[in-house]
Amino acid sequence: MEIRNLTAADLAACSDLAESRSWPREPPKWALLHEVGTVFGIDAPDGDGLAATCVLVPFGAVASISMVLVAPRYGRRGLGRAITAHAVAAAGDRVVWLHASKLGRPLYESMGFVVDGGCQGHVGRFADDGGVGAVPGALSEVFALDLAAHGADRGVFLERLGTPFVVDGGFAFGTDIGHVTVIGPVVAESEERAKALIRGVARTVSGEVRVDPDFRFPALTEWVRERGLAPGALAPRLVLGGRSLPGDASMRFAPFTRAV
Repeated sequence: MEIRNLTAADLAACSDLAESRSWPREPPKWALLHEVGTVFGIDAPDGDGLAATCVLVPFGAVASISMVLVAPRYGRRGLGRAITAHAVAAAGDRVVWLHASKLGRPLYESMGFVVDGGCQGHVGRFADDGGVGAVPGALSEVFALDLAAHGADRGVFLERLGTPFVVDGGFAFGTDIGHVTVIGPVVAESEERAKALIRGVARTVSGEVRVDPDFRFPALTEWVRERGLAPGALAPRLVLGGRSLPGDASMRFAPFTRAV
């Protein structure tokens, strides 16, 4: 089956495919990934939408792979492996990473990906503890911090997330992805500043929020649970060939989503 670059016209079909796998539809997230990366797809031979998808988002010397989905009726035909390999090839010599589900991890490990930490999603209505909260700031305040944390220029991505919330030495965004407001990326110089960033964003949201604390910060994970956010599945992060991700990992408290 041919792998092609999808366009904005295909994004509804991407959401349909996600829904068929019991994933949320998340049209805004698909649109964002299309704007900052490349969405690959395989058309379903029966003419009903897409058989598979995968997204590659490159930033300088780094690239992420995400949204690897295969329609249930086309499972176990090698489509997941083929479309992931296609994205890896398109990434060239970049350091390639992804977050894996329990089912997907064996496939990625068989392709040479090596576990390097990870995160866990937490969703719910934030129960405010009355602590210090971040305030809206300017985009110009976040670029240098993000570069230090991630080791790559991600400005084109950050510009699409709207208005950041900032503290001294940190920032976070709150982005509605269709069914929940994601708080991330959360970049900070300390755990207390990370909490202030999460509070600041959460106080502006009337519905549910999502935060994916990195495994490196168990105290932050416990705190978001105390604030009423329920844990979901673990999402180990894997890096192709076991290469080192650039940037200061101690500043990366939570990603935007598992996709970027």
